[in-house]
Amino acid sequence: MTAATMQAARREPLAGHVRQGDFRHRAACRSVDPEVFFPAAESGPGYEVRVQLAKAVCAGCPVRTECLTWASSELPDGIAGGMTAEERRTERGRRAHRRTTSTSASKGESAPAATGAPSQVSHNNALDRTPVMEGPRS
Repeated sequence: MTAATMQAARREPLAGHVRQGDFRHRAACRSVDPEVFFPAAESGPGYEVRVQLAKAVCAGCPVRTECLTWASSELPDGIAGGMTAEERRTERGRRAHRRTTSTSASKGESAPAATGAPSQVSHNNALDRTPVMEGPRS
């Protein structure tokens, strides 16, 4: 990835085109080629370079938490909020497991201690506010 690929393409919202509460017009990725966040490859060194580049953009983004919350329920592919689609799916699974474990703990059973790097805490908090889509119950 070259500096030319990262060349800023200023995309400012036009008056009247920003919806109330929409975080995306303040996102750091607005000035980055969208292909960085949607790598063509699904593995290998090229993929890893794109993922690291996208995560670097996300790391400095002022709306990272809002983006992660949105992406967790609305974006099935790509890198958003500092996580790949696979990382978001894995985290949703962990959240679902934590929820069932915490329900057991409230019934008197012991729950495992919460772990996570400090940088992951804000992501976990954002994901905790995102509804988990569940299939029909029998």
